Order: sequence, then structure tokens, then C-alpha cells
Amino acid sequence: MVNYALEYANKVLNGEIVAGKKIKLAVERFVKDLERSKSDDFPYYFDVERANRSLKFVELLPGTDGNPIKMLSFQQWIISELDGWREKKTGNRRFNRAFISMSRKNGKTYLVSSMASNSLLMETEPAQGRQVLFVSNALKQAKLGYNMMSNGLKSVAKKSKYMRQRLKILNAQITDLESDSFAMALASETSTLDGFGATTAILDEWHEAKTRKVYNVLKSGMSNQKNGLLAVVSTAGLDMNVPMYDEYKFLSDVLEGKEEADRYFIAIWELDDKEEIHDQDMWIKANPIFESEEIKSTMLPAIQDDVELGIKQHNLNAVLVKNFNMWQQASEDSYIAGEDWDIAKVEPVDITGKQVYIGVDLSKTDDLTSISWIVPLDDGRLYCDSHSFVATKYGLQDKENRDGLPYRELEKVGECSITQLESGIVDYDQVFEFIKDLIEMNDLECLGICYDPYNANSLISKAEKANYPMIEVRQGILTLNVPTRSFREQLYDKKIIHPKNTILTHAVNNAIIKEDNNGIQINKSKNSNKIDPIVALINAHVFAMNHFETVEGKKADNEFYTSESFAF
Repeated sequence: MVNYALEYANKVLNGEIVAGKKIKLAVERFVKDLERSKSDDFPYYFDVERANRSLKFVELLPGTDGNPIKMLSFQQWIISELDGWREKKTGNRRFNRAFISMSRKNGKTYLVSSMASNSLLMETEPAQGRQVLFVSNALKQAKLGYNMMSNGLKSVAKKSKYMRQRLKILNAQITDLESDSFAMALASETSTLDGFGATTAILDEWHEAKTRKVYNVLKSGMSNQKNGLLAVVSTAGLDMNVPMYDEYKFLSDVLEGKEEADRYFIAIWELDDKEEIHDQDMWIKANPIFESEEIKSTMLPAIQDDVELGIKQHNLNAVLVKNFNMWQQASEDSYIAGEDWDIAKVEPVDITGKQVYIGVDLSKTDDLTSISWIVPLDDGRLYCDSHSFVATKYGLQDKENRDGLPYRELEKVGECSITQLESGIVDYDQVFEFIKDLIEMNDLECLGICYDPYNANSLISKAEKANYPMIEVRQGILTLNVPTRSFREQLYDKKIIHPKNTILTHAVNNAIIKEDNNGIQINKSKNSNKIDPIVALINAHVFAMNHFETVEGKKADNEFYTSESFAF
């Protein structure tokens, strides 16, 4: 019996099908899991017969033009993996989550309608009352997959008396009368989704969601499902401060073996490098539908036109996202690219006994205030981290929604402190105590607290009483141009490193530069995007950037002058 998933995996691994790094890792994972399934320690097995039965059923469903569709091998791989992997103890689906991402126009609608049809009619757990939900930001988008499913099943029903008796197909709902199960399309409003307990939920265009609210409502509704599947099927986006990008980064780590998630199916088609937009042979990495030469011949000229226009207009971001499924920041004026910042991420470093430069950004008392610090390391690198203070004046939940940050969760892991003042404003006593604890608990030598003088009087007096060196940083391009450029250059040079810090990363992703004849600086007028941690970091970098040339240089000089080599 043919194992179509293994066939696709082998074609990818032997180079017959060109694929990107993440797809290669995904099919390697499949091959390894086939071997693992032979062991009693691995709780899943791959049912080739069941996978093929699902493929055969899907190919009975015609396309929108009424003609049968021959599945491409990447589609066979997805359906086979999702339906073929089973729990050894129960026979239920192995995968309860799925993340499937590819460029637009690659047959996502066909894919989700196939997944939904299988779930409604081929699954048997639960035996009654299965719920299949298509969910998207707009009902119109959610209806695309639903309508394709509806049309396909109508065509099958015309040919089969049994299916006519079994199915009731309406504009708003498809019902399997035999099991009292149904499929529906819904907009992603939590009030609409409450009360559903999906067996299969397919979440489309998740890159547009600013919070996990809808995802969590769907997941919560599925909590009692023994055979549930929550599947994200979406392209990348132009905002890296969204839940889908966080999920993408986590799943990238899973594929690389840094994290474990045995019940999560992952399929991400994307270019490996931006330069591959200039090589049409590489475009299949993000457009797996290019397996079809007919489809490729139609799509390729249109994509080439988009690339050429993007180059002429100096705006490739939209092209990289839409045509090549690469996450990008919306603005061409972004300060640091997300992938460059991610590359600099390291495990937390022990900073005990080190020197430190502390940067402060004292924003409005009813908003966000940030403390960021830079620690020079013995290997010549600068280690950066940050902590923020969150005001609650207009409601913490509203602030979390506006900022797109789960401050309560982040406080638990030590990234921020939420004010306890009844007024809801930032507590500057709490800010100073944090600085003091940072220095004393880590036995740090503070080389300077680098501050914007705006609204800093209270902090200055407290720090001076504690004998901390205070260094004023005037906020203007003349002061900030060089350190702003230097920080980015040292990051590119792998001289800047940082631990995982969600709020700091959020700020870096949001930071936009403004430029005039005197140079560049981060545009603080865009502060509604919460850039305070990176602003504080640049304040510290004004003095940290030359640390190894100045402080270490003076140390070398002193050692020379006190040595026997120095004599008159």
C-alpha cells in the first residue's frame, strides 16, 4: 500500500521537490516518527490505510468548477499526516493542533474544505454531535472554505442516493443527519464562539489577530474533546507583534528540536532567504502548489511582476509576505528587522559582579515606563535586558488589549511590574527600588544611570542620595544619531545579545526611525506602539557603545602606569 506522506517526504529529502528548511525538518520529523512508532515508548502509530481512505474521499469532492481535483503531493502529505497518525490506546487523532502556513493562492481554501469534510464524515469520535467550525476575522473569509465544502458535498450528493439521505446542506450549516454533526462558518467574535465545542476548528488568516482571545475561546471549547483538532491555516503577516508570530517562532524551535510538541502538526512553506526572490527556481519553497506545472505557468509571471514593482517602489515587504510567506514589519523605516533581533537571542547570562549601564525612559505616569540595561561581557559583547512598569489608570484589561501584551502573564515571569497604586499611575518609588535591587542583588558596578531629563526630578534625587552616577541624555538626533546607528551595527556584528524578553522584543519590532540631515533616531512620536524599552536601551547605549575603547582602555593604561615597565 502506497504511503503518500512518505513519498512526499522522500521527494523533499532527495531534492526532487525543492523545499525550504522548515519543510525539510517537518518531513524529517515524519520519517523519524515512523521509526519511533515501532517502539512501545512512542504512543502513536501511522495508519496508512486510514490516511489513504481520507485521500480517496477528498478526491471524490470536485473543485469549484465541478471537475475532479487530483491532489498534489504536498496536499496528500498534509491530509495523510493529520488523518493517518493515531493514538495506539484509543485510535483517536494524534494531532490536536496544526499550524499550516504558505503563500496566498496556494489552495488553502481547498485544503481547509478537505480537512473539514473528512472531520465531519470520516471521523467517528465522538459518534454523535461532531462540530466543524470555519473561523476567520470576517464571516466572508470563513465562508470561502465552507462554501467550497458545501459545493463539493452537493456534487457528491447528486451522484449518491445514500449521501443525499445523509446530508442536509444549507447556506449556513451542513448537517450529517446520521450522526447529528454539523459544519458552520463563523466570524471570530468571542461572543459568537462561546457555547461551541468544536471537534475540528479551522482558524484562517490568524496573522490579523492582535490577541489570543479567539484562539483561547476555541481551545477552551474543545477541552472535553478526546479527538479534537485546532488548526491554523494562514499566511504570514506584516505585524510581528501578534500571537501567530509567537506561535511561528515556538514551532520553528520545535522543528529544530529545541522544544517538544508531539501532538502539534507543523507545515511552513517559506523562502529561506530574501535574496531567493531573484531565483524563480526557489519560489516553490513558499508556493508548494508550483508542483503543478500548469498552475506554476499561470502564477509565476504575476509574482514576477509583483517582485519587479516592489523593487522599483523600494517596498518589498508586502511582496515578501503575500508571495513568499515571510514575516515582515509593516514599515520600510523599521529600526531593526525581526529576524536580526531573533538571531541575537541567547540563554540568560549570569551578570553577577559585572559593570552595568542603566537606561531609563520615564514615560507618562499613566502609561509605560521602562528600565533597560547593558552589561559588558568579558568576551567583548554587550548583554541587554529590560524591565517595564505598567500603569493601570484606565483599566489593565483595556491596556492589555490596546498594547497587545499580556502584562499579567509577563509580570509572573519577571518582565514587568504592574502598579499597585490606587490611582493606577506608575509608582516611581517602585522604579527606583527595582534599579537599586538590580544593582545590589547582582553586585553590579553601576557606571551610569542614563536618563532623559523629562519628568525625571524624583528619580534623580533618589539616585543621587544613593550615590549612583546620573548621566543626562538629551533627546535629539545630535545626541542619539551615533548610538542609534552603533547599536544596530553592533547587533549585526553579533556584539549585542539579549535573553528572551517579550516586551523588549515588542518594542524593537515597533521601533520606527525618523531621519533628517543630522542623522537618525527612534521616532518617539510613535510611542503609542510601546517602544519605551528600546528607547531606554538606546539611552544606555549612548555611553555603553564605547565601553571597550574607553573603560577598558583606561584600565590597560592604569595597569601600565603601575607596572615595573613604567619608569622615568
